[in-house]
Amino acid sequence: MAHIDVASDKLEITLSLGDEILSLHGAFHVPYTHISSVSTDRVPDEWFRGFKIGTNVPGVKTAGTFITGDGSIFYDFHNPERCLTLSLTHETYRQVVIEVDKGQDPETLAAQIQQRLKS
Repeated sequence: MAHIDVASDKLEITLSLGDEILSLHGAFHVPYTHISSVSTDRVPDEWFRGFKIGTNVPGVKTAGTFITGDGSIFYDFHNPERCLTLSLTHETYRQVVIEVDKGQDPETLAAQIQQRLKS
């Protein structure tokens, strides 16, 4: 899971220590100008997400960089229904798919990010 901070100039994504280890990645700081869209749609079930650098145990935990024919995608989730999917431009990843902390609501975060994208 990740804690999302909707800052004034960028989106800050802080992974838990365990997720940093499983995904082999640290925090993200993404300028709003690099986010083309945000979604709270359920993450589709897939046993093969591409070649990975990280962890993929379907139904248990998906965390890390997955290289697909369409580019690199970063995943960090256990519950596919509590995720934000960020489509990015001008970044290493074309998408970042993350499960938000239990104290945060994906729909509320998506609305806040959408508001920043309109500014």
